[in-house]
Amino acid sequence: MECDEIVRMRKRHNLEPRMEKCADLLIAEPSENRGRWRETLPGFETLSVELGCGKGRFTVGTAASLPQSLLLAIEKVPDAMVVAMERARDQGLANVRFLDIDAAKLAEVFAPGEIDRIYINFCDPWPKSRDAKLRLTAPGFLRLYADALRDGGEIHFKTDNTPLFDWSIGVFRDEGWTLSELTHDLHANGPVGVMTDYEAKFVAEGMKINRLVAAKAAGTRGTAAGPLPRLRGASLVDARGYAQSAADTAALSLKEATLPLCQAFYRHFEHAPELFEDKSTIPQYRYDPERVKTYFADRHKLSDRRYYYIMLGSEVIGELVFKKIDPENRSCELGICLVNDGYKNRGFGTAALRMALELGFGSFGMETILADSLLLNARSQHVLRKLGFRQTAEDERFRYYRITREEYLGSKGEKRE
Repeated sequence: MECDEIVRMRKRHNLEPRMEKCADLLIAEPSENRGRWRETLPGFETLSVELGCGKGRFTVGTAASLPQSLLLAIEKVPDAMVVAMERARDQGLANVRFLDIDAAKLAEVFAPGEIDRIYINFCDPWPKSRDAKLRLTAPGFLRLYADALRDGGEIHFKTDNTPLFDWSIGVFRDEGWTLSELTHDLHANGPVGVMTDYEAKFVAEGMKINRLVAAKAAGTRGTAAGPLPRLRGASLVDARGYAQSAADTAALSLKEATLPLCQAFYRHFEHAPELFEDKSTIPQYRYDPERVKTYFADRHKLSDRRYYYIMLGSEVIGELVFKKIDPENRSCELGICLVNDGYKNRGFGTAALRMALELGFGSFGMETILADSLLLNARSQHVLRKLGFRQTAEDERFRYYRITREEYLGSKGEKRE
């Protein structure tokens, strides 16, 4: 598919020697310091933890602004961590250390009440309901944080994903946290605080940033509070206010591609696991604004393609392309990719393809539109057949489809002029 051209994260050159040069900043066995962090690294008034530090712009900026606080930055991606470590080393920061652990193992590394503050910046939204428990603001994680934080300790949470933010507000409140500094547009009156690399890009693109502070209170639930609540109907699509049972296709539109729309699409893109026979071959994806920018520029040099984005209100939910446009034979191929599974099985893909056919056979004056589908993608094949496409061929990987202007207009009961 078109999307797959940019989804592999670039590997950092000379990763091991670069990591070795920053070895003094890496805590190799963090569990050995459990309950002893202030003893092992003395001289600091407070202890803060950042979950998912990425390339470390926020990490080093925060550490530099709070020299009295020890900041422990957690990151699971070595290619990102090495950049963060180099930034801290180059600035000569003595109050930063890095940990390669999973947030789910926080209790193995920190004793109860040992942390003063936790930073969560632009975490993975995990939009599907079945994955809601993996969100860093899900009840299971909040209870781990509650155990590790002192009474009155805080979580500082920032995200560009408004549905995740709104969902998280409800979870924080249900779990007994006290909320303050809640905003849906942090930088409305100018830059506020230290930004992450992604945040700086988002703000430059006009994106709004959500932020809140959650304080541990007397009624905040920890891991001893009993069974976790069941997260039914926790799709982030629902948090946008759209009914899951009926697609609000009236809110759909197609917009010609622009770089900000392209960035918005790939910021929330996720692979569809059902398209991979061997799940171990699913490529790792990490949003890279610079790579998206290059990708956007390269593909818009192609004269036989036109790109559109599928909009649900003001939100980008998919990408649509007319490719191999042949003006002489008045034919083209049609491709579509929804941003993630949160928008599938709700009628959005069907409605967007119908709009594309109207555009292709109408404004573009096409006589024939082609499409293809991976053999594994039964959902796509069902949609194409429903819209009147006829299968014309099949090979080891794809099924090929075709629809003519006459067939399409005939299916609508219209006469060709």
